[in-house]
Amino acid sequence: MDKIARKIINLPKRLLVEEPLNLYSGVRGMFRDSHKRAGLPPGQPFYTGVRTDIPFSISVFSYSATDIIEKENISIEELKALSDSEKYLWVNIEGIHHVDEVKSICDFYEIHPLTMEDILSVEQRPQIDESENYLFIALKMLQFDQENRKTLGEQVSFILRENMVITFQEKKGDTFEAVRVRLRAGKGRIRNGGSDYLLYALIDTVVDNYFVVLEKFGDELEEIEERIMLEGRKRDFSMLYELKREMIHIRRSVWPLREVVSKLERDDIKLVKKSTRVYIRDVYDHTIQAIDSVETYRDFISSLSDLYQSVISNKLNEVMKTLTILSAIFIPLTFIAGVYGINFENVPEFSWDYGYAYFWGLIIVVGGLTGLIFKIKRWI
Repeated sequence: MDKIARKIINLPKRLLVEEPLNLYSGVRGMFRDSHKRAGLPPGQPFYTGVRTDIPFSISVFSYSATDIIEKENISIEELKALSDSEKYLWVNIEGIHHVDEVKSICDFYEIHPLTMEDILSVEQRPQIDESENYLFIALKMLQFDQENRKTLGEQVSFILRENMVITFQEKKGDTFEAVRVRLRAGKGRIRNGGSDYLLYALIDTVVDNYFVVLEKFGDELEEIEERIMLEGRKRDFSMLYELKREMIHIRRSVWPLREVVSKLERDDIKLVKKSTRVYIRDVYDHTIQAIDSVETYRDFISSLSDLYQSVISNKLNEVMKTLTILSAIFIPLTFIAGVYGINFENVPEFSWDYGYAYFWGLIIVVGGLTGLIFKIKRWI
């Protein structure tokens, strides 16, 4: 633990405060205890993420085309009582490291133990799985922490049932606020579109937020490019390395999502109406755009790395050029000084009254002529 702390303390301030990059996911991975899950029977509930002090929380939107009821921090018993309602329900659960509470909810809604295991295993690839009475989707939700300038990611699991959507989150804070606003306002199709339309709206906000995160990466890369052209400092190369690692993390979240959305759009899933598939197709297009952006930024990072190496090489060449010119100028001067530094007595110039002035005049003329030749050749 002390060794890890020393590594974090010794990181540059830019990486700790201004640059997110893979620092969050890297440090986070140090404290995961996924290895403890090895050897457990299939379907055994075990949370593989970071255990925190976040309390277990359940919030519910119960709505129809004409009215809506919003409740926060309700108990599991209250949730079970609401399940008999004929209205549409959106149940949002935060703090899935409270395994017993999650298990109680999954048992009540007859969610298969293997699905519950996937909900608690937060390092999974985005996936989709259709069961007899529900549809399970897991994907990565990315958010950009503007205050600390870093990217945060977590797994969000969706359970689509008849007239109900259940979302499982690791911690508080998500990208769903726009959906909550639309539900409260009651505008558009979200209240009368059914639970499958609500699922589409939630997934759409997650995908759209990828563009927000990628835009921050683009701004950061442009700043780095400008600094490299002006300065070319080593810290910029370190930041490019961290950006590259973070981009790999984002790529692992976005690429599998294409398969999930494609299956949700094309497969004959009974809980998703045909009218909703049109909107899901739009999410698929956004996913492809996000993938293209990720690949573009990956290439941009590689090109900036090459640019950094070129700038450093050019700076080194300029230094070597300056040293070479100085050496070329001083080589004849050193030769002249060596000649008049010999210990022979019969050197005519030694007996001249103005021999010393002659020596310095010769040094100046030879040095000036050498510099003039370099100037004519445009070497300086």
